[in-house]
Amino acid sequence: MPPTITSRVLQCPLALLLLLITFHPEVLQAQLSRALQFELLRIQMSGRDSEKWQNGFRAWKLQERRNVPVYNARLNGALIEFHKHILKDEHYLVTNCGICRKYLSEIKSYSKKLEQAMK
Repeated sequence: MPPTITSRVLQCPLALLLLLITFHPEVLQAQLSRALQFELLRIQMSGRDSEKWQNGFRAWKLQERRNVPVYNARLNGALIEFHKHILKDEHYLVTNCGICRKYLSEIKSYSKKLEQAMK
């Protein structure tokens, strides 16, 4: 079966490339050199991005540790207000209290912040 026009067209650039590589290895070396330089630059940029992210994370972690006394004071305040609220007469009979949910949400939030800051 004779080759089709499509297969001839596809084989020409391949043959030309093989001839070019055979007779001019410096062309191949220049192409590889550019590809390696590009890959090296991409890796360096990735490293810089990673380093920038790590520095940002360290700064955030340091700020969170500085906020520990604030979080602790707010947690204690929320606990005191919650206990004052539930000490009201017959409050234990109410099962769905919005104020209790608000205080419990604050308590959970500050407890979580304290836990994360202390890791």
